[in-house]
Amino acid sequence: MPFLENKKLILFFGCVTIFFPGAFVFGFPGVMASEWQVLFHVNKAQIGKLMFFILAGTGFSMYLAGKLQEKIPSRMIIFTGSFFCAAAMLFVGQATAIEHVYAWAFIEGFFSGFVYIPCLTIFQKMFPENKGLITGILNLTFGGSAAVMSPVFTYFLVSKGYVFTSNFAAAISILLGTSFALLIKIPGNDKAQAKQQLSTLTLKKTLRQSSFWFLWFVWALSGAAGISLIVLASSFGTSLGYGITQYVYILTCFNVLNGIGRLVCGRLADKYRKRRILATVFLMASVAYFLLPFFTHLYVISFLACFIGLAFGALFTVSAPLVTEVFGLENFGKVFGLVFTAYGFLAGFLGPWLSGMILDVTGSNFRIVFSMFAVFYLISSVLIFRVKKRL
Repeated sequence: MPFLENKKLILFFGCVTIFFPGAFVFGFPGVMASEWQVLFHVNKAQIGKLMFFILAGTGFSMYLAGKLQEKIPSRMIIFTGSFFCAAAMLFVGQATAIEHVYAWAFIEGFFSGFVYIPCLTIFQKMFPENKGLITGILNLTFGGSAAVMSPVFTYFLVSKGYVFTSNFAAAISILLGTSFALLIKIPGNDKAQAKQQLSTLTLKKTLRQSSFWFLWFVWALSGAAGISLIVLASSFGTSLGYGITQYVYILTCFNVLNGIGRLVCGRLADKYRKRRILATVFLMASVAYFLLPFFTHLYVISFLACFIGLAFGALFTVSAPLVTEVFGLENFGKVFGLVFTAYGFLAGFLGPWLSGMILDVTGSNFRIVFSMFAVFYLISSVLIFRVKKRL
Protein backbone atom coordinates (compact mmCIF):
# COMPACT_ATOMS: atom_id res chain seq x y z
CA MET A 1 0.00 0.00 0.00
CA PRO A 2 1.44 3.41 -1.00
CA PHE A 3 0.48 5.08 2.27
CA LEU A 4 2.58 2.55 4.17
CA GLU A 5 5.62 3.82 2.27
CA ASN A 6 5.20 7.29 3.78
CA LYS A 7 8.11 7.88 6.15
CA LYS A 8 6.28 10.43 8.28
CA LEU A 9 3.35 8.07 8.73
CA ILE A 10 5.72 5.28 9.75
CA LEU A 11 7.33 7.68 12.24
CA PHE A 12 3.86 8.30 13.67
CA PHE A 13 3.33 4.55 14.05
CA GLY A 14 6.68 4.35 15.84
CA CYS A 15 5.78 7.16 18.23
CA VAL A 16 2.42 5.56 19.06
CA THR A 17 4.05 2.19 19.68
CA ILE A 18 6.83 3.55 21.88
CA PHE A 19 4.35 5.76 23.76
CA PHE A 20 2.78 2.98 25.83
CA PRO A 21 5.91 1.21 27.15
CA GLY A 22 7.08 4.69 28.21
CA ALA A 23 3.79 5.35 30.01
CA PHE A 24 4.02 2.00 31.83
CA VAL A 25 7.65 2.50 32.88
CA PHE A 26 7.56 6.19 33.84
CA GLY A 27 3.90 6.90 34.67
CA PHE A 28 2.19 3.80 36.05
CA PRO A 29 4.48 3.24 39.09
CA GLY A 30 4.05 6.82 40.26
CA VAL A 31 0.26 6.61 40.09
CA MET A 32 0.04 3.16 41.68
CA ALA A 33 2.67 3.62 44.42
CA SER A 34 0.24 4.51 47.20
CA GLU A 35 -2.22 1.82 46.03
CA TRP A 36 0.50 -0.84 46.19
CA GLN A 37 1.52 0.32 49.65
CA VAL A 38 -2.02 -0.23 50.92
CA LEU A 39 -2.64 -3.46 49.00
CA PHE A 40 0.59 -5.20 49.99
CA HIS A 41 1.31 -3.45 53.33
CA VAL A 42 4.77 -2.24 52.33
CA ASN A 43 6.72 0.93 53.07
CA LYS A 44 8.08 3.59 50.74
CA ALA A 45 11.53 2.00 50.66
CA GLN A 46 10.06 -1.20 49.24
CA ILE A 47 8.13 0.77 46.65
CA GLY A 48 11.33 2.65 45.83
CA LYS A 49 12.95 -0.60 44.68
CA LEU A 50 10.68 -0.61 41.63
CA MET A 51 12.96 1.75 39.72
CA PHE A 52 15.91 -0.56 40.34
CA PHE A 53 14.06 -3.50 38.77
CA ILE A 54 12.90 -1.39 35.82
CA LEU A 55 16.42 -0.13 35.11
CA ALA A 56 17.91 -3.60 35.61
CA GLY A 57 15.45 -5.08 33.12
CA THR A 58 16.29 -2.37 30.61
CA GLY A 59 20.00 -2.85 31.17
CA PHE A 60 19.73 -6.56 30.41
CA SER A 61 17.66 -6.13 27.24
CA MET A 62 19.24 -3.20 25.40
CA TYR A 63 22.26 -5.08 24.05
CA LEU A 64 20.17 -8.16 23.32
CA ALA A 65 17.68 -6.09 21.32
CA GLY A 66 20.51 -4.56 19.30
CA LYS A 67 22.04 -7.98 18.65
CA LEU A 68 18.75 -9.54 17.59
CA GLN A 69 18.33 -6.91 14.88
CA GLU A 70 21.09 -8.65 12.93
CA LYS A 71 19.00 -11.82 12.61
CA ILE A 72 15.35 -10.82 13.05
CA PRO A 73 13.41 -8.04 11.30
CA SER A 74 13.29 -5.04 13.61
CA ARG A 75 9.53 -4.74 13.43
CA MET A 76 9.18 -8.27 14.83
CA ILE A 77 11.35 -7.29 17.80
CA ILE A 78 9.26 -4.16 18.32
CA PHE A 79 6.06 -6.21 18.09
CA THR A 80 7.37 -8.69 20.66
CA GLY A 81 8.42 -5.94 23.04
CA SER A 82 5.13 -4.06 22.71
CA PHE A 83 3.05 -7.22 23.16
CA PHE A 84 4.82 -8.35 26.33
CA CYS A 85 4.79 -4.83 27.80
CA ALA A 86 1.00 -4.91 27.39
CA ALA A 87 0.68 -8.49 28.66
CA ALA A 88 2.67 -7.55 31.76
CA MET A 89 -0.04 -5.01 32.62
CA LEU A 90 -2.56 -7.86 32.78
CA PHE A 91 -0.16 -9.72 35.08
CA VAL A 92 0.35 -6.83 37.51
CA GLY A 93 -3.42 -6.33 37.71
CA GLN A 94 -3.61 -9.78 39.34
CA ALA A 95 -0.64 -9.23 41.70
CA THR A 96 -1.10 -10.47 45.26
CA ALA A 97 2.35 -9.53 46.65
CA ILE A 98 4.95 -6.82 46.14
CA GLU A 99 7.27 -9.45 44.65
CA HIS A 100 4.81 -9.78 41.76
CA VAL A 101 5.10 -6.04 41.18
CA TYR A 102 8.90 -6.34 41.18
CA ALA A 103 8.61 -9.06 38.53
CA TRP A 104 6.31 -6.79 36.52
CA ALA A 105 8.82 -3.92 36.80
CA PHE A 106 11.65 -6.10 35.48
CA ILE A 107 9.50 -7.41 32.60
CA GLU A 108 8.38 -3.89 31.62
CA GLY A 109 11.96 -2.61 31.71
CA PHE A 110 13.23 -5.61 29.76
CA PHE A 111 10.71 -5.52 26.92
CA SER A 112 10.65 -1.73 26.65
CA GLY A 113 14.22 -2.13 25.41
CA PHE A 114 12.87 -4.31 22.59
CA VAL A 115 10.78 -1.34 21.45
CA TYR A 116 13.24 1.46 22.16
CA ILE A 117 16.44 0.26 20.46
CA PRO A 118 14.93 -0.99 17.17
CA CYS A 119 12.83 2.17 16.84
CA LEU A 120 15.90 4.38 17.25
CA THR A 121 17.80 2.28 14.72
CA ILE A 122 15.04 2.24 12.10
CA PHE A 123 14.31 5.95 12.23
CA GLN A 124 17.96 6.99 12.15
CA LYS A 125 18.20 5.02 8.90
CA MET A 126 15.01 6.52 7.55
CA PHE A 127 15.98 10.12 8.31
CA PRO A 128 19.78 10.22 7.85
CA GLU A 129 19.91 14.03 7.64
CA ASN A 130 17.90 14.54 10.84
CA LYS A 131 19.10 11.81 13.17
CA GLY A 132 19.22 14.13 16.17
CA LEU A 133 15.78 15.62 15.66
CA ILE A 134 14.17 12.22 15.09
CA THR A 135 15.91 10.80 18.16
CA GLY A 136 14.62 13.78 20.13
CA ILE A 137 11.05 13.17 18.95
CA LEU A 138 11.17 9.48 19.89
CA ASN A 139 12.78 10.19 23.27
CA LEU A 140 10.26 12.93 24.03
CA THR A 141 7.42 10.54 23.16
CA PHE A 142 8.91 7.73 25.25
CA GLY A 143 9.63 9.88 28.30
CA GLY A 144 6.77 12.35 27.96
CA SER A 145 4.06 9.70 27.69
CA ALA A 146 3.85 9.60 31.48
CA ALA A 147 2.65 13.20 31.59
CA VAL A 148 -0.23 12.31 29.26
CA MET A 149 -1.22 8.95 30.73
CA SER A 150 -0.70 9.55 34.46
CA PRO A 151 -3.93 11.62 34.78
CA VAL A 152 -5.76 8.90 32.80
CA PHE A 153 -4.43 6.15 35.07
CA THR A 154 -5.37 8.24 38.11
CA TYR A 155 -8.92 8.80 36.87
CA PHE A 156 -9.58 5.12 36.25
CA LEU A 157 -7.90 4.07 39.50
CA VAL A 158 -10.22 6.33 41.49
CA SER A 159 -13.39 5.65 39.50
CA LYS A 160 -12.97 2.03 38.37
CA GLY A 161 -10.37 0.47 40.63
CA TYR A 162 -6.91 -1.07 40.34
CA VAL A 163 -7.71 -4.20 38.30
CA PHE A 164 -9.75 -2.28 35.71
CA THR A 165 -6.97 0.30 35.33
CA SER A 166 -4.37 -2.38 34.65
CA ASN A 167 -6.61 -4.21 32.17
CA PHE A 168 -7.51 -0.94 30.45
CA ALA A 169 -3.83 -0.07 30.09
CA ALA A 170 -3.10 -3.47 28.52
CA ALA A 171 -6.06 -3.23 26.12
CA ILE A 172 -5.34 0.28 24.87
CA SER A 173 -1.67 -0.59 24.43
CA ILE A 174 -2.48 -3.59 22.24
CA LEU A 175 -5.16 -1.68 20.33
CA LEU A 176 -3.15 1.48 19.61
CA GLY A 177 0.46 0.35 20.08
CA THR A 178 1.09 -3.31 19.34
CA SER A 179 -1.27 -3.23 16.37
CA PHE A 180 1.00 -0.67 14.66
CA ALA A 181 4.28 -2.39 15.50
CA LEU A 182 4.42 -4.57 12.38
CA LEU A 183 4.00 -1.48 10.19
CA ILE A 184 7.25 0.05 11.49
CA LYS A 185 9.74 -0.71 8.74
CA ILE A 186 11.97 1.13 6.32
CA PRO A 187 10.17 1.39 2.97
CA GLY A 188 11.73 -1.01 0.51
CA ASN A 189 12.91 -4.58 0.25
CA ASP A 190 13.23 -6.48 3.54
CA LYS A 191 16.17 -8.61 2.32
CA ALA A 192 18.14 -5.55 1.27
CA GLN A 193 17.51 -3.98 4.66
CA ALA A 194 18.67 -7.11 6.44
CA LYS A 195 22.00 -6.93 4.63
CA GLN A 196 22.41 -3.31 5.68
CA GLN A 197 21.95 -4.30 9.32
CA LEU A 198 24.98 -6.61 9.44
CA SER A 199 27.28 -5.46 12.22
CA THR A 200 31.04 -5.11 11.82
CA LEU A 201 31.82 -4.91 15.54
CA THR A 202 31.78 -7.97 17.76
CA LEU A 203 31.25 -7.68 21.50
CA LYS A 204 34.95 -8.25 22.14
CA LYS A 205 35.98 -5.57 19.65
CA THR A 206 33.49 -3.11 21.11
CA LEU A 207 34.81 -3.60 24.62
CA ARG A 208 38.33 -2.93 23.35
CA GLN A 209 37.32 0.49 22.05
CA SER A 210 38.44 3.26 24.43
CA SER A 211 35.68 5.52 23.06
CA PHE A 212 33.09 3.00 24.22
CA TRP A 213 34.37 3.09 27.79
CA PHE A 214 34.59 6.89 27.88
CA LEU A 215 30.97 7.10 26.76
CA TRP A 216 30.00 4.32 29.17
CA PHE A 217 31.38 6.27 32.13
CA VAL A 218 29.73 9.46 30.89
CA TRP A 219 26.41 7.64 31.04
CA ALA A 220 27.15 6.24 34.49
CA LEU A 221 28.15 9.59 36.00
CA SER A 222 25.85 12.03 34.23
CA GLY A 223 22.99 9.54 34.32
CA ALA A 224 23.40 9.16 38.09
CA ALA A 225 23.49 12.93 38.62
CA GLY A 226 20.48 13.52 36.42
CA ILE A 227 18.15 10.80 37.71
CA SER A 228 18.94 11.69 41.33
CA LEU A 229 17.25 15.07 41.23
CA ILE A 230 13.95 13.34 40.52
CA VAL A 231 14.37 11.39 43.75
CA LEU A 232 15.90 14.18 45.85
CA ALA A 233 13.68 17.10 44.84
CA SER A 234 11.02 16.29 47.43
CA SER A 235 13.42 15.73 50.35
CA PHE A 236 15.49 18.81 49.45
CA GLY A 237 12.36 20.93 49.16
CA THR A 238 11.06 19.58 52.47
CA SER A 239 14.37 20.35 54.19
CA LEU A 240 13.93 23.98 53.15
CA GLY A 241 10.42 24.09 54.59
CA TYR A 242 8.42 23.76 51.37
CA GLY A 243 5.33 21.58 51.04
CA ILE A 244 4.42 19.29 48.16
CA THR A 245 2.47 22.00 46.35
CA GLN A 246 5.61 24.14 46.38
CA TYR A 247 8.57 21.81 45.81
CA VAL A 248 6.70 20.24 42.90
CA TYR A 249 7.92 23.28 40.93
CA ILE A 250 11.45 21.89 41.14
CA LEU A 251 10.33 18.66 39.47
CA THR A 252 8.17 20.51 36.99
CA CYS A 253 11.03 22.71 35.80
CA PHE A 254 13.33 19.71 35.61
CA ASN A 255 10.84 17.72 33.53
CA VAL A 256 9.87 20.59 31.24
CA LEU A 257 13.50 21.21 30.24
CA ASN A 258 14.13 17.48 30.13
CA GLY A 259 11.41 17.24 27.47
CA ILE A 260 12.09 20.43 25.55
CA GLY A 261 15.82 19.80 25.74
CA ARG A 262 15.43 16.50 23.91
CA LEU A 263 13.94 18.24 20.90
CA VAL A 264 16.19 21.30 20.96
CA CYS A 265 19.44 19.43 21.58
CA GLY A 266 18.44 16.79 19.04
CA ARG A 267 17.96 19.45 16.40
CA LEU A 268 21.25 21.12 17.34
CA ALA A 269 23.02 17.76 17.05
CA ASP A 270 22.13 17.69 13.35
CA LYS A 271 24.04 20.94 12.78
CA TYR A 272 26.75 21.21 15.44
CA ARG A 273 29.33 18.95 17.08
CA LYS A 274 27.61 16.50 19.37
CA ARG A 275 30.48 16.33 21.87
CA ARG A 276 30.45 20.10 22.25
CA ILE A 277 26.70 20.15 22.85
CA LEU A 278 26.96 17.50 25.56
CA ALA A 279 30.00 19.12 27.17
CA THR A 280 28.19 22.47 27.29
CA VAL A 281 25.02 21.15 28.95
CA PHE A 282 27.09 19.03 31.35
CA LEU A 283 29.03 22.13 32.46
CA MET A 284 25.80 24.05 32.91
CA ALA A 285 24.38 21.24 35.05
CA SER A 286 27.61 21.06 37.05
CA VAL A 287 27.40 24.77 37.91
CA ALA A 288 23.70 24.36 38.77
CA TYR A 289 24.46 21.53 41.21
CA PHE A 290 27.29 23.52 42.83
CA LEU A 291 24.95 26.49 43.35
CA LEU A 292 21.85 24.59 44.54
CA PRO A 293 22.74 24.29 48.26
CA PHE A 294 23.56 28.01 48.48
CA PHE A 295 20.01 29.13 47.70
CA THR A 296 16.72 28.73 49.52
CA HIS A 297 14.34 30.64 47.26
CA LEU A 298 12.04 28.20 45.49
CA TYR A 299 12.11 29.97 42.13
CA VAL A 300 15.90 30.16 42.07
CA ILE A 301 16.18 26.46 42.90
CA SER A 302 13.61 25.61 40.23
CA PHE A 303 15.53 27.71 37.71
CA LEU A 304 18.74 25.81 38.47
CA ALA A 305 16.86 22.51 38.14
CA CYS A 306 16.12 23.48 34.53
CA PHE A 307 19.79 23.11 33.60
CA ILE A 308 19.98 19.66 35.19
CA GLY A 309 16.85 18.60 33.31
CA LEU A 310 18.34 19.96 30.09
CA ALA A 311 21.51 17.92 30.56
CA PHE A 312 19.54 14.80 31.42
CA GLY A 313 17.42 15.06 28.27
CA ALA A 314 20.42 15.86 26.08
CA LEU A 315 22.24 12.76 27.35
CA PHE A 316 19.57 10.49 25.86
CA THR A 317 19.00 12.42 22.65
CA VAL A 318 22.51 13.44 21.58
CA SER A 319 24.20 10.19 22.63
CA ALA A 320 22.25 8.14 20.08
CA PRO A 321 23.46 9.97 16.94
CA LEU A 322 26.90 10.24 18.55
CA VAL A 323 27.08 6.45 18.80
CA THR A 324 26.08 6.25 15.13
CA GLU A 325 28.73 8.79 14.18
CA VAL A 326 31.53 7.12 16.14
CA PHE A 327 30.74 3.42 15.74
CA GLY A 328 28.65 3.34 12.55
CA LEU A 329 24.91 2.93 12.05
CA GLU A 330 25.32 -0.79 11.43
CA ASN A 331 26.65 -1.14 14.99
CA PHE A 332 24.25 1.28 16.65
CA GLY A 333 21.87 -1.18 18.31
CA LYS A 334 24.52 -3.27 20.02
CA VAL A 335 26.82 -0.43 21.03
CA PHE A 336 24.06 1.83 22.35
CA GLY A 337 22.59 -1.13 24.18
CA LEU A 338 25.95 -1.78 25.86
CA VAL A 339 26.35 1.91 26.73
CA PHE A 340 22.91 1.86 28.32
CA THR A 341 24.05 -0.79 30.81
CA ALA A 342 25.95 1.98 32.58
CA TYR A 343 22.65 3.71 33.25
CA GLY A 344 20.76 0.51 33.99
CA PHE A 345 23.24 -1.03 36.42
CA LEU A 346 25.55 1.70 37.79
CA ALA A 347 23.70 5.04 37.67
CA GLY A 348 21.08 3.87 40.16
CA PHE A 349 23.81 2.92 42.61
CA LEU A 350 25.96 6.04 42.16
CA GLY A 351 22.91 8.32 42.21
CA PRO A 352 19.81 7.67 44.34
CA TRP A 353 21.31 4.83 46.42
CA LEU A 354 24.67 6.45 47.25
CA SER A 355 23.17 9.90 47.83
CA GLY A 356 20.61 8.37 50.20
CA MET A 357 23.41 6.78 52.20
CA ILE A 358 25.34 10.04 52.37
CA LEU A 359 22.27 11.99 53.48
CA ASP A 360 21.58 9.44 56.23
CA VAL A 361 25.17 9.53 57.50
CA THR A 362 25.60 13.32 57.32
CA GLY A 363 22.22 14.31 58.70
CA SER A 364 20.81 15.42 55.32
CA ASN A 365 23.80 17.48 54.21
CA PHE A 366 22.72 18.25 50.65
CA ARG A 367 25.83 20.33 49.99
CA ILE A 368 27.98 17.19 49.98
CA VAL A 369 25.58 15.29 47.72
CA PHE A 370 25.06 18.11 45.24
CA SER A 371 28.79 18.82 45.11
CA MET A 372 29.38 15.16 44.29
CA PHE A 373 26.91 15.33 41.42
CA ALA A 374 28.49 18.57 40.21
CA VAL A 375 31.81 16.74 40.02
CA PHE A 376 30.12 13.88 38.14
CA TYR A 377 28.92 16.32 35.49
CA LEU A 378 32.29 18.06 35.39
CA ILE A 379 34.09 14.77 34.77
CA SER A 380 31.51 13.87 32.11
CA SER A 381 32.17 17.15 30.28
CA VAL A 382 35.82 16.16 29.97
CA LEU A 383 35.30 12.48 29.13
CA ILE A 384 32.85 13.18 26.32
CA PHE A 385 35.63 14.77 24.22
CA ARG A 386 37.51 11.46 24.37
CA VAL A 387 34.71 9.74 22.47
CA LYS A 388 36.19 9.80 18.99
CA LYS A 389 35.43 8.16 15.69
CA ARG A 390 37.34 5.00 14.87
CA LEU A 391 40.07 5.42 12.27
